[in-house]
Amino acid sequence: MKIHLTKNEYKALLDMLYITHMVLHGFHVEQREETLKYWDLEQKLYSFTKDFDAEDLVSYDKKYEEYMLTRKFDDETPATKFLNEYDNEVFWDELIENLAKRDLIDKHGPEIMQRILKDEAVFNELRSYKIKYSEEFEKNGIKNLRLS
Repeated sequence: MKIHLTKNEYKALLDMLYITHMVLHGFHVEQREETLKYWDLEQKLYSFTKDFDAEDLVSYDKKYEEYMLTRKFDDETPATKFLNEYDNEVFWDELIENLAKRDLIDKHGPEIMQRILKDEAVFNELRSYKIKYSEEFEKNGIKNLRLS
């Protein structure tokens, strides 16, 4: 099977590869066995850079024997903006979720978590905690968040 891409589609693919790379490898110094197949595919797709006249975006590093995105790519890609938006949304969602669960556990004990999906009243109580935190953070950000 052959896939035909335009130069603009290849650049969009580079953005997508960068996003994937950051999710899979961004917090890991060592290569992980479970993500090796993605790394290999990324490298394979980077190897076509000359075919798309994109050597200014991807270069081969002989020292490390791998393709790398260039500074020009870093400066021009919208992928960083997309990742930052995603990270921001995940931050608030996770913070709200964890605080709501903490409050529910503080009130009822840890066994309550087993009843969330089975008991509509418990589910609704968790949801009310989430709404409370969501409204607070939307209005004030972390300004009123304090640790004791």
